[in-house]
Amino acid sequence: METGPESEGTALALADRVYRDLLRAIIDGGVAPGAWLKERELSERFQVSRIPVRQALQRLEAEGFVMTSRHRGANVTPLTRADIHDLFDTRLCFEPFAAQRAAERVHAGVESIDRLRALHEEASVGDAAAARAASLEFHSEIVRLSGSRLLLRSLGPLVGRMEWVFRLTREARDSEQTDEHVELVDSIAHGRGPLAAAQMYAHIEMSREPVLAQLDGVLEN
Repeated sequence: METGPESEGTALALADRVYRDLLRAIIDGGVAPGAWLKERELSERFQVSRIPVRQALQRLEAEGFVMTSRHRGANVTPLTRADIHDLFDTRLCFEPFAAQRAAERVHAGVESIDRLRALHEEASVGDAAAARAASLEFHSEIVRLSGSRLLLRSLGPLVGRMEWVFRLTREARDSEQTDEHVELVDSIAHGRGPLAAAQMYAHIEMSREPVLAQLDGVLEN
């Protein structure tokens, strides 16, 4: 769809909507890894000109969800085994530290454990989609409790990729993760920082192989 000229503010708002809707389609599996993303088709699909579509694709490329080339256009980034390892390794670099800092701040009375407990309860009941969403929020809340804005900003771009992978693997270690969340909540609530860090490290690392196993046949080498 080709439309008339758009103001800068309108174009940015439209680009943000296209970005959010297209990212959700990628995460939910409506647009598969490797699928081609043609500007004209996206323009028609979202009822916007090509300018916000192009801006949305650039943002998705910066976050690693899309690959573009001058002559072939854009496609959804294929997932590789290296991508999965990178995701887990990156999380291992800062989430255990965040758990330790969260325990220290909760114990000192700077932060409250209440929302973390509530998110654990949400992740333990209800349908699978709601449980996965609550589990992602659980991890984000621990980073927030750490008090580090830099860590929280670093987590932001990873959340979408974590959700993407978790939706593809669905119920990998769901029951075990629920038990591990209980242990994390308890350690953070009682200010056991080093233990919370060790539990977070193990919690993340123990999910690596089950995720890779469920994605066998989907991942590119």
